[in-house]
Amino acid sequence: MSTATVGSFVDERARARYATALSTAMAALPPHVSHTVDTAFGTVRVHRFGSGGGTPLLLVPGRVGTTAMWAPNLPALAARRTVWALDLLGEPGASVQTAPITGDADQGDWLAEVAATLGGPLHVVGASLGGRWALELAVRHPDAVRSLALLDPAHTLARLRPGFVLASLASLVGFRGLFLRYAGGEAPPADDPLTPLMELGASTYRMRLGPPGYPSDAALRSLAMPVLALLGGRSTVLRARSAAARARSLIGDVEVEVWPDATHALPSSHAAAVDARLAAFHARAD
Repeated sequence: MSTATVGSFVDERARARYATALSTAMAALPPHVSHTVDTAFGTVRVHRFGSGGGTPLLLVPGRVGTTAMWAPNLPALAARRTVWALDLLGEPGASVQTAPITGDADQGDWLAEVAATLGGPLHVVGASLGGRWALELAVRHPDAVRSLALLDPAHTLARLRPGFVLASLASLVGFRGLFLRYAGGEAPPADDPLTPLMELGASTYRMRLGPPGYPSDAALRSLAMPVLALLGGRSTVLRARSAAARARSLIGDVEVEVWPDATHALPSSHAAAVDARLAAFHARAD
């Protein structure tokens, strides 16, 4: 197999620098136990937080976010239930891709392989591009998903904004840090360990993933489980009202909210409100 078909760091020094930054970011999270799950596409690092009863949660992060992106949410979420969080295959993080991921179906399939080891069905929560892959899991493997929560999901309920697409192209020619800040929609705290981790991953890891496909109307209509969509009114990634209208018109059991002052960074900027809303939704969906 050619190494050009799977993601990897540019060299060993870059991998070591990133591992140090990831360790620093993970140290800010609540106590957890980690293990790996072998899938057809690589080895996935999975972390367990909490030990509460009820249906467990599975958190799917956004691009280059890793499990560390959930730092603001994990204390409250893990106080109520067992929470599983993972790093995406084919991206910087602790998961290691070993086979080509050639399309959306592969993303849903490896997530299903992981979910099968976690005592499902699960309450699946996806943020940004993680929402797109969480949807793919729910469409292709509905028995694995008790409920689906989408937090400002990228290219899922509405297409990417043109400005976001242009900014992502700029990231290809060296402006990755600016792109990440643009995507989030607001400046991170000065002492935030996630921002340097994401910038380092984006600049030193070479992804070999194609762009995500846009879900069809039929795919959204097929969802039978409860769905929650929380959308940022100031999101740089999607047009919230268009996304809300599409979700309401196509998904049978859906709760949709547009938070007018929220950006794409909604899970962290509005962490307490997101955590409370997820708790209420999951209590209904149990």
